[in-house]
Amino acid sequence: MGQPTAKICFTLRDAALAGGYSWGRGRLYFGNHSYPVKITGGGAVGIGYSKLKGEGTVYNLARLSDINGTYWSVRAEATIARGRNVAVLDNNHGVDIKTTMRTSGAHLAAAVMRLTLRVDPGRERVDTPPATCSFPIH
Repeated sequence: MGQPTAKICFTLRDAALAGGYSWGRGRLYFGNHSYPVKITGGGAVGIGYSKLKGEGTVYNLARLSDINGTYWSVRAEATIARGRNVAVLDNNHGVDIKTTMRTSGAHLAAAVMRLTLRVDPGRERVDTPPATCSFPIH
């Protein structure tokens, strides 16, 4: 995967009834700044609803604009009340994100996931990455 170049903290909601949809937001810590991130996507075949709180290590991010795009991952989730997930996401710019997530809800899903990340560079702030992510994300 290479050397870690950034960190991301995020929350995600996942709803499925046959096909699924995911949406959420996060904060990308890159260099000495942080940027708000919007997350949308779907693809899970399953049923139910879950909330995810996660953090990820970002690899191979050379330019901020390379974080934007569609990420692919194979994911399986079985959450009843609480659970944990690990996923590796990659996009066509060569950016990889290794995530760990805590889940809550009732959700059973398995599929190829497609998530789109978009950074808002106009709302950056001087910031350093936290040792661990805190929620809610600001």
